[in-house]
Amino acid sequence: MAATQTVLDRAGVRRVPAWKASAMLARWWRSDWSVAGLLYAIDHHPDRPGESRGDAIRGARDPLAVIGHRLAAWTGREYELPTSVRAVDPDERRRRAARLAEQFNEPAQQPRCTVSTTVGRQQARELFASAQRARRAAS
Repeated sequence: MAATQTVLDRAGVRRVPAWKASAMLARWWRSDWSVAGLLYAIDHHPDRPGESRGDAIRGARDPLAVIGHRLAAWTGREYELPTSVRAVDPDERRRRAARLAEQFNEPAQQPRCTVSTTVGRQQARELFASAQRARRAAS
């Protein structure tokens, strides 16, 4: 829900039902798209990536329909997104965390695959906390 709200805020969309926006963007989130990737896809057509599509969303009567129409062109073409806006692969995320931990002489935390959702959530919290500590130490 937070990612959907971020996309709407950055696209300049106001006063739309949150459930409707979440439902419309759910398939993109399930396909592991990032917020940056969706914003890029809304603003660029895959056949003309160098050209911006302009801002037709702010003045639209139904901004979600405009977003849906713009994203439809990207169906099955996520591989054409620029690397800078793609979602980060979980394995790459772990490698980055390990490199960052090495910089700060902290043991790298490698999340284990577990069946328990509770344990997985706790591991995610710990990984997030260590990343936050590293970010604070870097600034």
